[in-house]
Amino acid sequence: MSESVRGMLVRGVAAAKTDQARDKAEARFYLEWVLRSEDAETDQKSTAWLWLSQIEDDPRKKRDCLENVLAFDPANGPARRGLAILDGRLKAEDIIDPNRPIAPVTPDVAPAPVGVRRYACPKCGGRMSYDASKRSLTCEYCGNHLFEYQALQQGALITEQDFTATLPTAKAYRWELPTERILKCEACGATFALPPRQVSGACPFCGSNHVVTATTGELIQPEAVLPFQFNADAAVKFIRTWLDQQKYRPDDLDERAAIANPRGVYLPVWTFDLGGTMNWRVLIGEQHGKQTVWVPRNEVYLVYHDDLLVLATHSLSQDLINDLLAYDTKALVPYSADLLADYAAEIYQIPLADASLVARQRALKIGQAHVQGNTLAGENYKDFFMNTGGLIVESYKLVLLPVWITLYRYKKERYAVAVNGQSGVVSGRVPRSGLQKALAGLFGSD
Repeated sequence: MSESVRGMLVRGVAAAKTDQARDKAEARFYLEWVLRSEDAETDQKSTAWLWLSQIEDDPRKKRDCLENVLAFDPANGPARRGLAILDGRLKAEDIIDPNRPIAPVTPDVAPAPVGVRRYACPKCGGRMSYDASKRSLTCEYCGNHLFEYQALQQGALITEQDFTATLPTAKAYRWELPTERILKCEACGATFALPPRQVSGACPFCGSNHVVTATTGELIQPEAVLPFQFNADAAVKFIRTWLDQQKYRPDDLDERAAIANPRGVYLPVWTFDLGGTMNWRVLIGEQHGKQTVWVPRNEVYLVYHDDLLVLATHSLSQDLINDLLAYDTKALVPYSADLLADYAAEIYQIPLADASLVARQRALKIGQAHVQGNTLAGENYKDFFMNTGGLIVESYKLVLLPVWITLYRYKKERYAVAVNGQSGVVSGRVPRSGLQKALAGLFGSD
C-alpha cells in the first residue's frame, strides 16, 4: 500500500469531517487525488468516494459518488443507506444510534373493543374458524360460510420489505414486553386474558374466537400467513406414525403413549433474501514425493437465498424447531386477521436486527458446507476460512407459520412434540434407555 496514498486519504477524511467550506475544498482535493492515483487500492477508492458523497450538496453528484462506492463494494452499508435516503425509502431523522439501547414496546393491556374482532356466526351464533380446505370462515355448528378470504382467490401480492431502509431505524431493534391482554367478550360479557405475546384466542366461557387487530406503529406487522393445512385429528395421526417409526425406543411406545389434544399456533418467523459473495481461502496440500507443500487457494462463493427462515420467538426449544423450519413459502398468503380465528398467534420476541445476524450466520454455514462438501471434496486441505464481508441482506418480511404443539405421556413422564402445520413433519423427544440413547446417537434415530 502506497504511504502517500494512505496519507492523502487520511487528510481527506479528516477534512471532510468538518463543516467549513475551506476544509471541504481541502477534502475534495485530497480525496480526488486518491481516486486519480494508480497506486490506490480498491478499498481506498471506495472510502474516497464515500467521503466525497458526504461533502457533495448536489443530489445527483452525491448519487454518483455512492454508486461508485457500491461498484467497488456492493455490500457497503453507509452507501446503501445513503442511496435509500436519496430515493426517499429512508428518512435521515429516523436513523438511530445503534449503540443506544431501544426500549421495548409496552402493549395496551385492555384493547378497546374497536381493536378486537370477534368471530361468531351471525346465523346461529356458533364459533367461526378458518377452514383451509374451503378457504373461508366456517361455522362449526351450522356450517355457514362467511367472510371469505378474498385475497386467496384474487392472488394478492406479498411485499418484500426493504432491509436497508429498516435496519437503521428503531423498528429493527424493538420487541414487545410479555404482557397479558384483557379482553371483554361481546358474546357473553365475560372478561378473559390472552397469554403474554399472544394476539388471538377463544373466550373460555362461550368459546367464541377473538383476534386483537389494533396495531402499533412501533412494531413490524406480519406481511403474510401460511394457513394450517390439516386439523388437530390429522396432527395426532402424524404423531402416531412418527412414534411408530422411531428406532431404538420402547416396544410399546406407540401403543401406550397418551397424546394430549394438539394446540394450533401461528409462530412468527422472519424471512430474508440474501445475495452477494463470500470470499474463501484455504491451503491445499500437494504431494512432492514424501513432502507435502501447502499451496494457497482463494475463490469466491456466490450467495443467493430466497426466504431464508429465522424463528422470531423463544416459545419452542431449538431442538424442537430445527426439524420443523422447512416450509414451502410459495404457499404464503397476504396477512388477514380472519386466518387467525381459532388459533393462537404470537408476536415476535426476536427483533429484526438480531434475526438478520442469525440469517447471516446460517448463510455462512450453508456456504461453508457447500464449498467443503463439493469444491474441496477429496482434497487435502487446512485453514479453511470464509468471509461474509460481501454478503448482502436485500429484503425481509415477517410471516406467521403454522405449528401443532402438544405433549404425550409415556408411563409417568411427559414429552414435548410439535408438528409442522403444512407438511406434517414431526419433531419431539423420545423416551430411551441408556443403551437406546447410545444406539440412537451412533446410528441415527430415524
